[in-house]
Amino acid sequence: MNMERKYPGSLHNHTQYSNARLRDCIIKEDALIKYALELGHEVVAITDHESVMNAVKVEKVYKKIKEKNPDFKVIFGNEIYLCRNGLNADNFISGQDKYYHFILLAKDAIGHRQIREISTRAWMRSYMARGMRRVPTYYQDLIDIIGADRGHVVGCTACLGGALATQLLKYHQTKDNNLYEKILMWCDQMEWIFGADNFFLELQPSESREQTVANRMLINLANENHYRYIITTDSHYLKKEDRPIHKAYLNAQDGDREVDMFYATTYMMDTKELESHMDLTEDELEEAYRNIRFIKDMCQDFSLLKPLRIPELKWKEFYQSGLMPLQPWYDAIPMLQTFMNSEHKADRELVFAVIDGITNHQDLQNQRAYDEINMNLEMTWISSNVNNARWSAYYLNLQNIIDLCWKAGSIVGPGRGSGVGFILLYVLGITQINPLLEETKCFAWRLTLRV
Repeated sequence: MNMERKYPGSLHNHTQYSNARLRDCIIKEDALIKYALELGHEVVAITDHESVMNAVKVEKVYKKIKEKNPDFKVIFGNEIYLCRNGLNADNFISGQDKYYHFILLAKDAIGHRQIREISTRAWMRSYMARGMRRVPTYYQDLIDIIGADRGHVVGCTACLGGALATQLLKYHQTKDNNLYEKILMWCDQMEWIFGADNFFLELQPSESREQTVANRMLINLANENHYRYIITTDSHYLKKEDRPIHKAYLNAQDGDREVDMFYATTYMMDTKELESHMDLTEDELEEAYRNIRFIKDMCQDFSLLKPLRIPELKWKEFYQSGLMPLQPWYDAIPMLQTFMNSEHKADRELVFAVIDGITNHQDLQNQRAYDEINMNLEMTWISSNVNNARWSAYYLNLQNIIDLCWKAGSIVGPGRGSGVGFILLYVLGITQINPLLEETKCFAWRLTLRV
């Protein structure tokens, strides 16, 4: 091995979120990212099986790691099941139709939105068949969503379960020139959909003859037709020594599955170990590594996090409070004056809601209750400012919803969980338990503080 040559990182990896439909992976997303760094990788992509559920969680982990590792990159993706247009439970043809694997990598926020739209279509048409939920993505979906605005998503041909590898192995056996022409047409179509610089052939390390043959045919196809290729590990467990655990995990749900050969090398690897499983020349390895870095450089960092937005629904009217002098209330509960001086309508309206609530609850008309209410209001004020969202609006929304439930004749529970310990909810009639009167201490609900 050339000591200067270094594997940049795998662009096809799974996490526990690939288990949504069938047991598949034992890697947690934070462990995947941290181990990629430990191996000296520059990039890692997360491509769960038809799932983008972990994107926000991954972003939070990535954000912390990025602070100390500015050159490291996490790419968000998805491994879809690419099928013929119109495939469904009623017209599936056994032995002919397949749920071919295909990798999508988001280059930017637009690309991730496109991936989410494609995933949504697949799940909306999903169906149960042969013991699991099938989520087919149609070629027309790629044309409609990615082809209509190219340049935001990278497409890769995935593992031996992909259409390209499957057909190349079939051609290897049959030498059918018509099949090879169809293979070329398929590649040209995918390149057209994604754009010339956004379509890649995917090689993987393996000791199996099928994968070795597929790797060589993929490289030949790439060299003869100007396509680019990469090497991925298709990680389903983190380290080689985790393989028995992964095998036991897969077999625990559905009985014996073929896990010995297919999953033998589907774990994270350093350069030396990866190259020990690849029957490639030094030039071919370096070309694959260049293409991985090319993808890394194309993919931008972007955020999926959005500010917390609390709508202002129709609230109750507090006539009684509006007629009362406020200074005595400010003296008893100082935070009421803070809320009254707020620029936000919800904060000011909450003052009247609190006064009405106390007026209607004789058990709240004492200094102990005032002090507890004041503390609740202070917590609310701090959290509202930290999150740049007015929790007052949330309280008023919920108060009105609960009131409408009572008016409709529904049974409303007295409260549950730590919310019962937050006396402000009792003041507003959202709960029906005064925590100060309970013999067993009710611990207050703490508003989440986020930066």
